[in-house]
Amino acid sequence: MKKAFISIDLGTTRLKVTAFSPNGKLLRQVNKRHSQFNDGEKSWQDANVWWSDVGKCCYELVHSQDYRVLGLSLSGRGGAGVFLDGKGEVLAHPWSDNRHSEQHRQLILWRENGHFLPNYGAHLIAKLRWLNETHPEYANRIRYACYAKDFLLFRLTGKHITDWSSGPDREYWDHAIPKDERSKLPKPGLPWDLAGTLTRAAAKHLGLPAGTPVAVGAHDGVCANVGASALETGEFAITLGTHAVTRTITNEIPEGAYRFYGLPKNRHVIGGNALMGGRSVDWLLDLISPSQDDKTALYNNMEKHAQAVPIASQGLVFMPFLSGQVAPKKRPRASGGFHGIRTFHGQGQLYRSILEGVAYSIKDIFLQIEDWCGPAHYICLTGGGSSSVLWQQILANILNRPLEISDAGVEGRGAAVFLSAALSGHGNFADVARNMRQISHTVLPKPDDSEAYDREYKRWKTISEQMAEMND
Repeated sequence: MKKAFISIDLGTTRLKVTAFSPNGKLLRQVNKRHSQFNDGEKSWQDANVWWSDVGKCCYELVHSQDYRVLGLSLSGRGGAGVFLDGKGEVLAHPWSDNRHSEQHRQLILWRENGHFLPNYGAHLIAKLRWLNETHPEYANRIRYACYAKDFLLFRLTGKHITDWSSGPDREYWDHAIPKDERSKLPKPGLPWDLAGTLTRAAAKHLGLPAGTPVAVGAHDGVCANVGASALETGEFAITLGTHAVTRTITNEIPEGAYRFYGLPKNRHVIGGNALMGGRSVDWLLDLISPSQDDKTALYNNMEKHAQAVPIASQGLVFMPFLSGQVAPKKRPRASGGFHGIRTFHGQGQLYRSILEGVAYSIKDIFLQIEDWCGPAHYICLTGGGSSSVLWQQILANILNRPLEISDAGVEGRGAAVFLSAALSGHGNFADVARNMRQISHTVLPKPDDSEAYDREYKRWKTISEQMAEMND
């Protein structure tokens, strides 16, 4: 029987359940795209469907091979809240709209008066406040407020725990919530702590033995850096997931730098987020074929057509601000769009211009982080978008830096690193990460293409600034 760690990575767009060998090799991955529900300005997903999909994916994964599962760990998106009653039943499903914006604004004002409250902590508490104020029938019934992955952890083990980075960013929650409400927030733990073991019900749901150990795991941004073994000064991870996020880790917070969260106990994750950067590709494919669930064939066809399109997509420029811009400048009113579109532009040009536009946006953020933290000497590309050979080369050319390419399981591998550290008992996850790192190949920039892209990047910046003036 093959020994395996199982990681459950709950992203914004997809669920990925992955088996890794103890040395970090990806054995198999099963994924499921989430259903998104909309009603006017409201947008949400169904947490019970998440749990159902976890069972289906895990059962398919485990029973496709004769694995001896050593344990499970979790990686997941930040900010999403799931609210449960005393029996663990869902009262409020995770929403991604801004219905709680006023409560969040009040918390930010409270924080500006010298109180400590991290961004992800503010969102969960704001959502709890909104429910209490607008749905008083829920107020006395809510027993557990959970982040996305910690809802799964609760279903797996019955334990109400989160990691520091997803929640309070330290060992305890601050006084942003009344004392009688604080018990509703998850207890913070270290990513490499064992949260508990699979309950009988959860074991049956997943097709695994009861008593299988489960690690706390971490926010997917932390897991991406850990899975890429980008943990020291000058080591960067770029994630092409739903968002396009660039992160590095420092021991000190550089002046003026944007700190995402901490990596316990004394490291800081510095970075920037190109909102919906990775999702831009799915957005286009959904427009072309809205009823097609499995878009693998469409994706491959678009890659083929885009490969034949020259650099700069024959004058077509894409601005990837489908949900505004937060880095390197905060422009919530920024909007996406195509500039320079002509009748001869087809799907290949549209597709390639999206890859280029997102890569320009990443370069914008990348240069800012280098200015804060110093030059990068190691860059690992992660996330679902990293499977695109074309996107790999475009990004290497635009950054004019070599890119180390891993696989589609980097975030899950980070969770597996924490599980391995938990089971070993020593908690030295950095050494484990280095031992489990998997790099398939290096993509080198092409000098002539990089020179051409440098000119096009300046053009992209000019158009972006002109659009910003109109939006603002």
